[in-house]
Order: sequence, then structure tokens, then C-alpha cells
Amino acid sequence: MYESHYGFSEKPFNLTPDPKYLYLSERHTEALAHLEYGRRERGGFILITGEVGTGKTTLARCFLSRLDTTTATAFVIYPALTAEELLRSTLEDLHVPVTGSSLKDHVDALHRFLLQARREGREVVLLIDEAQDLSAEVLEQVRLISNLETDTEKLIQIVLMGQSELNEMLARRELRQLAQRITARAHLGSLSRREAEDYIRHRMVVAGGEGKASFTPEGLNAVHAASGGVPRLINVLCDRALLAGYVQGVRVVTAAMVRQATREVRGAGTGRPQLARLGLAAAALLALGALPVGLWWQTSRAAPPPPAASISQPTAAPAVASRRSDPESLVLALDREASLRGASAAVQALWSGEPLERTWLRTNLDQVRLLNLPAVLEMFHPTRRDTCFLALLRLEDSEALVSAEPGAPLRVPVADLDRLWTRQAIFLWRDFDSLAAARDPARTEAWTREHLGRLGYLGQAPDLAGAVARFQRDAQLLPDGVVGARTLMSLYSRGTHPQPRLTTGGAS
Repeated sequence: MYESHYGFSEKPFNLTPDPKYLYLSERHTEALAHLEYGRRERGGFILITGEVGTGKTTLARCFLSRLDTTTATAFVIYPALTAEELLRSTLEDLHVPVTGSSLKDHVDALHRFLLQARREGREVVLLIDEAQDLSAEVLEQVRLISNLETDTEKLIQIVLMGQSELNEMLARRELRQLAQRITARAHLGSLSRREAEDYIRHRMVVAGGEGKASFTPEGLNAVHAASGGVPRLINVLCDRALLAGYVQGVRVVTAAMVRQATREVRGAGTGRPQLARLGLAAAALLALGALPVGLWWQTSRAAPPPPAASISQPTAAPAVASRRSDPESLVLALDREASLRGASAAVQALWSGEPLERTWLRTNLDQVRLLNLPAVLEMFHPTRRDTCFLALLRLEDSEALVSAEPGAPLRVPVADLDRLWTRQAIFLWRDFDSLAAARDPARTEAWTREHLGRLGYLGQAPDLAGAVARFQRDAQLLPDGVVGARTLMSLYSRGTHPQPRLTTGGAS
């Protein structure tokens, strides 16, 4: 909304963990050095801890982005998994096929991959974010993974990142073997007043607004005092304060604007009416004459929920009556586990109860539009300690239909939904031809040739791996030439089987 006013090419204080915005404070620099040292030494575990909102995930993405293309990486961002699910997620990220279904089959497949990578001179890194949510049983499985080694070195480097509670967990007697293997550790804390000022300036420069917007010294003091130096809270306050400057038609943010932003942010976490939460946004729209007072009030109030829709066949997201909602207040109100169950059920309902596969994918809206399948999105808010989930049922240019439970769709702005999305999505899809269950390589190869040929990827070339890689590149997947769960799901999404679609123009 305010980017052109200040001359920004994009919002400087978005909450998404974009590596280009990483500000290396003294502690962040130390943590990144520990990550690099641990990777080079190929020793034990690397442990990075920090309070909520101190930039752990951004640091993780920066570290991964610096690795060369020969390094194989697995990034687990949702660790509330069983030991088998963690292994499966790791193997999917590494694009390693598994021929069996037992835990041993998964471990053996990983071991074979690691040995092959060692022969090829490739490094393998497993990074687990929010590791404080791992159970003791899964942490023990992670330790066992680290036992995969040669006589001289580890075959995989494991990084654990999490909140301060992770240190308390690792102090338990039953986890002492893992704790003893930590060879590098660092803790991320809050930014000092000087660091906070540098951080704010850094983000505005990266966003292209150098010299076009500024905070007064008193404004910077107010930001640091209200945020406690926590980067995520600094982002929220600065974003709201810049919006206040935009409403007033100025480019210098004062302490009064920051205090106004602080009141609104604190109101967002206390369950106050939406008028308090959306005051600045509404004021901006009213100042532009873009939103009549009556219409704003109608869209802000909570309308009665619509009746549940009956879905007879899996062809498209239902065109049911829906009310508009503010994604921010919705995300604040959801329980993590209940929303995961409800959102999954909402997507499942579109498939009319058919048995479905579940695939986690770190993705973006462009790739979601390509897949054209309903999905469960992991959502966050800076005032929450955890994440929650929403079902994405329909995606249009500017609005999306979402739900936290079956039969209760809500319309939200796509831009607001994208701002609060972690980029993690669960896709529920049907393996129409039972390829994954059959585990028959010859049958899968024949099926892949047929479907790639139908899509025009084979042509006259007999090179199946090359054709798969070309398809994967177009689907925004890692072009490794291997047909794993994500590639299979993407191929089905381009097929002719009747299945629910995100867009009304998609094939059914």
C-alpha cells in the first residue's frame, strides 16, 4: 500500500524469512560462523537457539542459500513428527526413493544415499527448525542418523535450531548422548539499540528506499523500547509506523507514529474488536476514498457462518456462500492442532472421502497455481509462539477462499494470506494408479513415459531422466530426473483424472 509513497520496490518489513534481508548482528555473525565451521569440520551436531522472533529461520535460509549446488540439503520446518515421518520428510527433501515401508527401509535408503554422496565428494546437510517441538524419541532417532559415518568422518551434518527450551530438553539425562555430540552452539538474542537502528536502516536499503524514508532518533528509541529488540516485533512495529506516515503524507516516522503502531499491535493480540486492529489500514483506505465507511464496517463484522456445502464429486472447490475475513485475526484465533485437523478435513472433503497421499512442500504462490490443487497452508503471526493451519480451497487473482474446518469458507485478500504464510504447504492428492503402493519401478517408468509423452516432454528423445528433469524444472521442482512423491503429484495435477482444482479455469 505505501511502497510507492516511500520509493520502496517492496515492503521492507515483511515477516517472511527472506535471506536477502538478513542483518548480521554480532550474535548472528557468530551463529553463522558456527554453522560454517561445523559444516567444514563434519563433526557432531550444530545447535542454534534463540527466543521467538530473533531470526533463526532467516539465518537458516541464509546458511542454506550459501551452500554450493553440490551440497544436498534437507530442511525440516515442521518437526512435530514421528521418527518415521521425520525420516520420510528428510528423504523426500533429498529426493531419495525408498523401496520398503519400515523404519529400517528408510534408514537403509538414507545410508546408501550418504555413501554414494561421499563417493561423489558431495556434502549432505540436514537442518531441523523449531527443534524444541521434537519428542525425545525423535531426537534419539536424529542421534542415530548421525551415527551414519565412515571410519574418519560423519556422512551427514545435522543442524538443530530452536527456541531456548531446546537447551533444557538436551539437558535431560535420556538425551545426554546427543548433547555430548554438539560440537558448535550459538544463541541468538535481542538487538541492542544501535543494532536495532542498523537493522531498520539495512532493511529499508534492501527494499530500495535509501534516503527516501527515515525514523527520528526518538522514533527509533520508541521502536526499540516497544519491541525489546526482537527483530520480528521490530518488523511489525515499523510496518505499522510506515503506514501511519503514509496516511499522514510524510516520509519521516516520529515517536508518536511508533506509539500509535504499538497500541494497534498490542490491540491485535488481546482479542479487541477489529476496529482497533485495523484502524490504520481503514484510515488509509478512507483517506484515499477507496472504502466507504459503511462497507468497511460490513466487511469487518463477523457475519453468521454459512451452511455447510454438500460436495458430490471432486472437480472443483465449492462455489459456496462465504464471508470476508481478516486473515490476521483469523490466524490469531486458531489452535495449532485443531486447525491442522480441521484444515486437512476441509481439503479431504473436496475429494469425497477418497484415500489420499500427504506431501509436504516448501513452495510459493506461483507453484501453487501451477499445481492447481487445494492445500493446507501453515500460517504464522509475530505475536504467536507457534503456527497454525488454513485450507486453501480456491485461489483467484486478488482473493482466496480458505477454511479452518469443513463447511466454513472465508474470503481473504491473497496478499494478506501470503504475508502470513510460512511457505510450507501440505498437499493432499490421490495416487490414482497406486504407483507408490506398488513400488514397481518398471510400471512407474512406463507410466511416466506415457504421461510425459502426453504432455509433450519426451518428443523423439528416449532419455526419460532428461524429460523428467525438464518437467520438474517447469513445475518449479528440483530437476534431479527422479520421480518421487512431489513429481508424481505434479504429473497427476496435469492429468485428466477428475480432481478438485484451485482455479475455476483449471482442468478437472
